[in-house]
Amino acid sequence: MEKWLRKKILELGKDSATDRAALLHIFHGTLNLKEISERAGLSQETLSSLRTQAPFMRLVDTFKKECSREFREDLLINDYSSEEYYSMASDFTMLDEILQMQIKVPLFTHLKDLSQYIKSKKTHGLKIDMSNLKLFRRLFTLFIFIEKYAPTLTSKALSEIKQIAEEIVWPALDMDIKELDQRLSEPVATWEKRLEELRGRLDNLLNL
Repeated sequence: MEKWLRKKILELGKDSATDRAALLHIFHGTLNLKEISERAGLSQETLSSLRTQAPFMRLVDTFKKECSREFREDLLINDYSSEEYYSMASDFTMLDEILQMQIKVPLFTHLKDLSQYIKSKKTHGLKIDMSNLKLFRRLFTLFIFIEKYAPTLTSKALSEIKQIAEEIVWPALDMDIKELDQRLSEPVATWEKRLEELRGRLDNLLNL
């Protein structure tokens, strides 16, 4: 997601304060309006006025949809280390709540369907495609880390899916799930610390 964000900031340029403010709304809720306006180079009064205007809010919505699509496509296509998924999960919890749902709902539905598909294949002694095993690992690893940061009702479903991870997927990938369990057993950084890190990364991207 950070690569996409860097690309968008470069595309917008330093003189597009309004567009930068709209883009930073992907973190609205984590960043308050004062923080968004300061990083965009606008006064808070100007930002508040913009938020009453339909064209600006449509631009906000466009950026959220782009971010959602980028996050989902990246996860579906690319493999990462457990540490990288851990960072992705932290970033996810910092996103605007509506944006989180735009990402989570289709991906978690995909994970549930995939888990049943893999379980059925195993039950009937059929070969499971490596691509499906890898995709399961991507989705499961991200969501179990997200739940570590911010527990939701998804936790129950994930505990059931974890059995498939332990008994079928990780062995088939010749991987040790203990690495995942060890990361899950470690305490997470506080919200304040993660927020401070996010602010620092955004300031570097924005060259503040």
